[in-house]
Amino acid sequence: MRTPRSALVLGGRPQYFHVISRIVGRALILGEQEKSFFYNLIRRFESFTGVEVLSLCIMDNHFHLLLFVPQKPEEIPDEEVIRRMRFIYPKEKMAEILEKFEEEEANGNTGYREKFLNDQRERMYDLSEFVKEIKQRFSRWYNKNNDRTGTLWDSRFRSVVVEGSENALLHVAAYIELNPVRAGIVGHPRDYRWCSYAMAVSGGKTAQAGIRKLISGRGNLLEWKAAMAAYSRYFEDRSHQQAHRRRAIDSKERLNSETPATKAAEDQSHPLLTRVRYFTEGLILGSRGFVENFFQEVTEPFRRRLRKAHPFLEHDAGEVCSYRRFRS
Repeated sequence: MRTPRSALVLGGRPQYFHVISRIVGRALILGEQEKSFFYNLIRRFESFTGVEVLSLCIMDNHFHLLLFVPQKPEEIPDEEVIRRMRFIYPKEKMAEILEKFEEEEANGNTGYREKFLNDQRERMYDLSEFVKEIKQRFSRWYNKNNDRTGTLWDSRFRSVVVEGSENALLHVAAYIELNPVRAGIVGHPRDYRWCSYAMAVSGGKTAQAGIRKLISGRGNLLEWKAAMAAYSRYFEDRSHQQAHRRRAIDSKERLNSETPATKAAEDQSHPLLTRVRYFTEGLILGSRGFVENFFQEVTEPFRRRLRKAHPFLEHDAGEVCSYRRFRS
């Protein structure tokens, strides 16, 4: 039984989420053109909703996002709402909307503009709305361009609550960035165009801003060079481990799965270079205290279905834990 996502969203307070969604049947349909269109959708709705993308990776049949959902402001001025609408509506559509405002006001319908803008406000700072919009808009575009009908995405998206600590966020971000390395597509994330690490290295300001927030937390941001140096070291360690493991396999140093060379190579392979189900199928991820305290805020029937925090990864900055939520 899937856990209702609403149970994990705590009263509109700031939260971090790892979001994953796959193409139906895991079909490999996301080529360069599709990834480009989808990436632009992500950034447009980031600007509209206020949901921040800290790290991302778009693969051939699925995507990963590390998102920060800020607390919704008590007031969002009309001018700000209209400014954000320009990110998701074409110029012609925006002109029609603004003209409609004037027409309705001239006809005495003074509440039309207010209701329309309030409807737009309701779409902001909302995790489900953000993901729903990018998936639905991509589906419509893809189906139209490929003479296709029907569902494109495999059910609803998965989301894992992530603690806002640097340790937890960096582990999730690294897991996301290393997707193409685990898949054997590249040897380092900087060589995969559709992950935020490569985008940042190539000069993408938006991707750089996300990395600065990951490294610096929500406090004073490090300068880009300092943030990238710290982030790069995080990946160099893991890439070298993966390279060591691959050399052992490629050079056929093992004759079977139990040879010393193989065991030594696999011992040096970091967990982030293998598929760790806790990152994608857990409910919540972070320090033991964060995980165990989180569910003091949720309803009692939901709490009874959960097990204790389970540590699955250790690091100099501390262990990373998750609640178990595996169907099989």
